[in-house]
Amino acid sequence: MLLFLLLGCQSLDEEDVYHEVIRVGDEATTYEAQALMRILTGDGEEEIALTIRRKDDLYQVQLIDGLRGLDQTLVRNKEGVYLLTDNEAPELFRMDWPNDRPQLYLLTAIVDTLRTHPEAAFEEIDGGYQFSVNAPLREDPDLSQQEIIFDKKTYLPRTILVTNVDETKQIMIEFQSINVTPDFKEEIFDVELDDTRDEVDLEDEQESPHEGTVGWYYPTETFNQRLTQTEEKEVNGKNVVMMTYSGDKPFTFIQTKRGQTTSNEGVLTVIKNDDTFTLDASGWVWSNPSTDFYVASDHLTIEEKETIATSVEWIADK
Repeated sequence: MLLFLLLGCQSLDEEDVYHEVIRVGDEATTYEAQALMRILTGDGEEEIALTIRRKDDLYQVQLIDGLRGLDQTLVRNKEGVYLLTDNEAPELFRMDWPNDRPQLYLLTAIVDTLRTHPEAAFEEIDGGYQFSVNAPLREDPDLSQQEIIFDKKTYLPRTILVTNVDETKQIMIEFQSINVTPDFKEEIFDVELDDTRDEVDLEDEQESPHEGTVGWYYPTETFNQRLTQTEEKEVNGKNVVMMTYSGDKPFTFIQTKRGQTTSNEGVLTVIKNDDTFTLDASGWVWSNPSTDFYVASDHLTIEEKETIATSVEWIADK
């Protein structure tokens, strides 16, 4: 407390501020934040309202895009990672979110950006401190120029602006509030599942619910991209289906039956047109009880990849 009072009574130099914002961010292991994220691309602008809650290793992030009718929530609890939507049952994702996919709006990601870029340019501005750094985003390396403004009183982030060199694309996040002493209970991270799933053993879980029918999974939300090629092949002993969607936001959708691989990474060791799909920044990996999936694209935002993931449905051949 004495340290905080002393810091509040003097003008800090660049090194003091750098260490203080990292300290405050590291200590904020429980918080609730409201933010607005604006994404600007050549295709237009998106606006997503964010509600972020964290308690130690538990996370809940709600994303609402009223214009597109998007309302989904990512939850990490003691059982795993779930994606919740209004129209679908909770789906368990086989991934280590947010550790394997740090998001701009999470305090840990903001602090880690500064921690790994101590050379960031510093400027004291009205009511805050601004750090500017060249730090490409994993999901879109073209977005590399970051400006992060921290509040001068709380040392918590106020705004984040990320652009490409030409400033033709940008992501801006404005924090409307960050409460580091929130009044919520740990039960908000609970996810209600179908209790009958507990009675299903691993062998049954890997049986396709569509066993005996012929068909494939397809994304029903494709952002107006057109399915132009479907390939079914055997790669390294794995039966892999690869669907190519073309347009202004092209992507590749890959599916393979679970049990053929020992990990999500194994799904991605497939070759297409001399390209190797690997678990990297351009991809999104998830699973259902019978199938592993992967969406690869350098043209979709992480939220768009999540939307594709939630829209996948089984369509039987007619």
